[in-house]
Amino acid sequence: MKKTVPEEGVVRVVLRPEDTAGFEPLTFADAAGTFLKQTGFRCAERPVYRLDTADGEGNVRQTANGEVVAFEENGTKQLRTSHSAELRFACPEGEVLTGLGQHEAGIFDYAREKEYLYQHNMKIAVPFLLSSAGWGLWIENGCAMRYRGEGNGFTFALDAAEEVRYTVIRGLNCAQVLQKLLSLAGKPALLPKWAYGYIQSRERYHSAEELTDTAREFRRRKLGLDCIVLDWMSWREGCWGDKTPDPERFPDVQQLTDTLHGMNVRLMVSVWPNAAKGQDCDEFLSGGHFLPGSRIYDAFSPEARDLYWKQCMRHWISGGTDALWCDSDEPITDPDWCGAEKRDEEERMRLLTEASAVRMDPETMNDYGTMHLRGLNEHWRRDLPGRRPVILSRSGGLDSGALGVILWSGDTAARWEMLQRQVTEAVRSACSGICWWTLDIGAFFTGKQEPWFWSGDYPEGVRDPRYRELYIRWFQFGSMLPVFRSHGTDTPREPWQFGGEESPEYACIRNCIEERYRLMPYLYSTAAQACREGLPMIRAMMTVFPEVPELYSAGDQYMLGDALLVKPVTRPLAEGGGQTEVQLPPGGWYDLYTGLYLEGGQAVEMETPLDRFPVLVRAGSILPVAEPAGSTAEMPFLPSEIRVFEGADRTFLFYNDAGDGYGEGTVIPMQYCDAEAALTLGRSRGKRPEAGSLTVRFIRKDGSSCVRRAEYDGGEIRIPLE
Repeated sequence: MKKTVPEEGVVRVVLRPEDTAGFEPLTFADAAGTFLKQTGFRCAERPVYRLDTADGEGNVRQTANGEVVAFEENGTKQLRTSHSAELRFACPEGEVLTGLGQHEAGIFDYAREKEYLYQHNMKIAVPFLLSSAGWGLWIENGCAMRYRGEGNGFTFALDAAEEVRYTVIRGLNCAQVLQKLLSLAGKPALLPKWAYGYIQSRERYHSAEELTDTAREFRRRKLGLDCIVLDWMSWREGCWGDKTPDPERFPDVQQLTDTLHGMNVRLMVSVWPNAAKGQDCDEFLSGGHFLPGSRIYDAFSPEARDLYWKQCMRHWISGGTDALWCDSDEPITDPDWCGAEKRDEEERMRLLTEASAVRMDPETMNDYGTMHLRGLNEHWRRDLPGRRPVILSRSGGLDSGALGVILWSGDTAARWEMLQRQVTEAVRSACSGICWWTLDIGAFFTGKQEPWFWSGDYPEGVRDPRYRELYIRWFQFGSMLPVFRSHGTDTPREPWQFGGEESPEYACIRNCIEERYRLMPYLYSTAAQACREGLPMIRAMMTVFPEVPELYSAGDQYMLGDALLVKPVTRPLAEGGGQTEVQLPPGGWYDLYTGLYLEGGQAVEMETPLDRFPVLVRAGSILPVAEPAGSTAEMPFLPSEIRVFEGADRTFLFYNDAGDGYGEGTVIPMQYCDAEAALTLGRSRGKRPEAGSLTVRFIRKDGSSCVRRAEYDGGEIRIPLE
C-alpha cells in the first residue's frame, strides 16, 4: 500500500491489533520517490495489572530520590488486557538516524544502535526519529518502548498500546522536518529574558539568609546573575516533599523574594511529586490522589493537579517565587538506582517499567511528567497572566518547550567522558524537538555516592585542580546552551569557590559569564526566532548544512542560532585539550574571541588554552551585542554594538521586549550586503523603540575593523561600513 505524502509533508497512521492479520506493507513516497517503508506490524495481548497494598502509613526509606514511602505489596490484580506491539521499518542504508530524546551514552547516529525509551533520571524519552535524508517519524504513544537500528531499517517495540499512532513527516531538509514536528506538537513559548541569564544553583542553600548572602556576593563582585535556586529540603525535617517552608530557615517567603528582586535576582524553588509527611501529604491522602503503593501524587488526575498547584501557590508562588523546579518527575527510578553496581540496560528497563506499570497505566507511563507539567502550565497561565511560565524539569515530552519547560539532563557524574557525552546529548536533544535544554555544569556528582552506582572522579571537588579544569570546560559549554545553569552536590559551585580573584580559574568563569551577557541581544533574538519558526536554538550540522553530507554525523559541535558555531573542549590539557579540531562547514568563519578569519570546508586545529574554546562566527553574520551587565534587567533596550562580519550576504531579525509578560515586542530587520559593504536596519515592527545611538563594528577578513555610528528611531536607515 502506497502512502503519498501531501504538500504539507505530514501523514498520520493509526494501527489496531486487528490490523495485524491483513497488514500490508506501507510505502511513504513523495515526488522524489520512496523514502520510508513500514514492512511489519505485529501485536500480542498483554495483561494490565494494578498493585494491591496493605493499609497503613508505610515505611520511609532513604533513596537516590530522597525519602520515599514504601509499602508492603500484597500482589496485583488484573484490570484489563492491552497489547504489546512491534513496528518494523525499512529505509536506505547510509542515512544518519538521530533523535529519540536525551539519554546517557552520547550516541548521535542510531542507524545501528539500540535505545531504551522510558523516563528515568538522565533519560528523556522522545520517540521521534530524524533522518539526514529529510524525514522524521514520531510515535505518538505514551508507553515505554525499545528501539533497534538495523542499518537499512529499524524497529520500535511498544510495551502497551490499545492502538498504535505514528506520524511521518517529510521536508526539504532536517530543519523543515523539525519545524513541522513542532507545529504539530506545539511551538516553543518564549521564556522571560532573565531565564537566559546566569542561574546559580547547588545542593543546597540551607536558608533564606544563605540565598540572599550569595546573591549579595555576586553583586559585590560585579558578577552577572539572574536567578538563584533553592534545591530540596525547603520543608521541615521529616516532611520530604511538603511545599510548606520550614519556618525556622524560611520565615518569610515574601521578604526573601523582595530582597532578591531588589538585587534583580529571581528565585527558583524545587518541588517534588512525592510527599512523605506534612500538610500536602494529608491533603493528597484525604482526596485519594496518590498512585497505588506510593506517596507520589497522581498527575493523570485533574483534581490532583488542581491540588498540587494550590499547594505550590500557598506559600512559594504567592510569596513571589519566579520559577518552579520539578525534580524527580519520572517519578519511579528507585528500583534501578538503589544498587552499587550499574545493571545492564535491559535489566534497568525491566525493573523500572515493571515497578511503574502496576502504579500507572502502562499505555501512558511515559507521560507522567508531561501531565504534571501541563497541569502546572495551565494553572500558571490562569493565575499568573502577566508572567511567562518557567519550569525546570527532569522529564517531559515534545510539548515541553510550548509549556515554558526547561529540560535538563539529570544527575550526571564528573568525568571527562561524561562531558563529551553531554555535548552529543545536547545536539541530539535538539534533533528530537527539545528546545529549552540545559545541564548541571560541573556534573551533579563529583565523587562516589554510596549506595548508588554513579560516581565522579574528583571526591575532593574544588580542592582538586583537575576538577577545576573540568569545571571550566563544562562551564564554557554551559555558557553556550539555551539555558546557562550551574548545579551539583559534593562541592560548592559559586565562582569564587574556584580560586581567588587573581586565579586563572576564577578569571575563566568571570569571562564566560560576561560573554553570556554580552551575547544576550543575539541569544534573546535567537530564542524568539525558535518560538516564531519552531526550530530549536541548538542546531546539528545536518540541520543547518544539508548540502554537506560529511558533516551529518558530527554530534560534537553545533550551531547556536544562525551565526555561532560551538565546539566544546572535552579533553584535559594534559591529554591534548590545548588544541581542538573543528570541522568547518563551507564559507568563511571568524574566531569570536580573536577575530581570526578561517576558510571553511576543512578541519582546523584551534588553540584552546584554559581560557578559550572554539566559538566561530559565520561570515556575513550580524551579531548584536551588549556591554556585560549584572543581570538582564540592567541591559539597555537596543544593543550597544552591532558586529558585522565580512564575507557573505545575511539577514537577522533583532527582537526585544519588556522581558516578561505578553506585551508587544519590537522586531528590527537587519540586512548586510557584502558587495556594497553596507548594513540596512529596516523599519521596526511592533512596539517602536526609543531613539538611540548605535555603534556598528565592521570586521574584515584581514583582521582589521572599522566603526560607524548611527541614530536609529525605528525607521529604515542604511549604514555604509567602508
